[in-house]
Amino acid sequence: MRAPRPLVLVLALLALVAGGCAAPAPPAPPPAPTVDPGFVHGTDGGPIDRLAATVLSDAQRYWAAEFPALFGKPWREPDGGFFSADTSAAGGRPPPCSASAQDLQGNAYYCAAVDAIAWDRSALLPVLREHYGDAAVAVVLSHELGHAVQQRSGVDTRAPADALRTESGADCYAGSFLRTAADGRAAHLRFSPQQLDRALHALIVFRDPIGADPAAGDAHGTSFDRITAFQQGFERGPGSCGQVPHPGTAITGGRADDANKPLQESVAAQGIPEFFTRLTGHPWTPPPVRPSGCAADPVASCGGAVVYDPRRLGDLHDEIGDQAATTLIASRQALAALGEQRRPTTGPAAGRAATCLTGAYTATAPGLSAGDLDEAVEVLLVSDAASRDARGTSNLTGAERVAAFRTGLTGGPQACR
Repeated sequence: MRAPRPLVLVLALLALVAGGCAAPAPPAPPPAPTVDPGFVHGTDGGPIDRLAATVLSDAQRYWAAEFPALFGKPWREPDGGFFSADTSAAGGRPPPCSASAQDLQGNAYYCAAVDAIAWDRSALLPVLREHYGDAAVAVVLSHELGHAVQQRSGVDTRAPADALRTESGADCYAGSFLRTAADGRAAHLRFSPQQLDRALHALIVFRDPIGADPAAGDAHGTSFDRITAFQQGFERGPGSCGQVPHPGTAITGGRADDANKPLQESVAAQGIPEFFTRLTGHPWTPPPVRPSGCAADPVASCGGAVVYDPRRLGDLHDEIGDQAATTLIASRQALAALGEQRRPTTGPAAGRAATCLTGAYTATAPGLSAGDLDEAVEVLLVSDAASRDARGTSNLTGAERVAAFRTGLTGGPQACR
């Protein structure tokens, strides 16, 4: 029997991502109707397993409709069933693919050997729910069900030749299902854009450590990889999930990461003025960058300059990494370049274009690494400063900011029109 392919929960990283840099949690929505978890082996019937049962019931309803259209045969529920484990209790019955209940601690997985899904209801799902909401639980469990989709479609999930592509496909399938909950088409679940933004942090928590071998048998991908795959399914549907690209590897050349540069070096990152000067197509002096108390955000356009609050931007730099500061500074230079080109600088289109051009700059940044891309993605999720227009208004969700950034990163400035 092959060992399960778990999503490894790193509690220290969870605490970091959920720390002071995270956006405030939106008000909790009215509770959705929940499904009785009586079909789950080992359930305690409590609220966590009720949520898990609701996610899996809605997801299976989704696949019962989508799977035949994609693969020409009916959907079949997992033969081995679903297993909930209390990993804090000694002597509990182990789920499939585990020697003991404690082997599942902090994890959820699809066990291909018996076609079953298992999760830790004491140290995984409650923690995700507390920090990132119900949608984060839905992301994790629908990812595992995505492996069952792959198994039924003919993908070898026990010993895949390309583990990263297999995991990205499951992320993509999760995104396609979450779209139904976002659009109000799921039987029970309803998720707002703000809830989905919070849920994307689950993919950051479960990313591979920076520098991990992407060809390893248990590779899941970087934050950029995972969110790219999820958004592909969310935007384009399950038919797009057979081949999920990994553009970050091509752009960074597979470089892992460098040491974190000090804040001042991050603010004055090499190449930003030159890139946006070239973008305008004529001689132009980009606005100066300086610390100032007039910044209502970590960075802002103020008095003909790009200004930043050393404390607020410093917090993001320290908690996420140096590329977080560089990304926000570049976004304000991008907005100034839009004005120099006589393109709109107010409204949602301006915020999207500025974020897109930030991605285009990032692709040209010297020494760009996979860690840098992860830092850029994270700051775009937790701060809307990158998409603020000339009036200081932002109309984009975190997911929309990441998508716009990726468009520029992969398509260059011409894709930002």
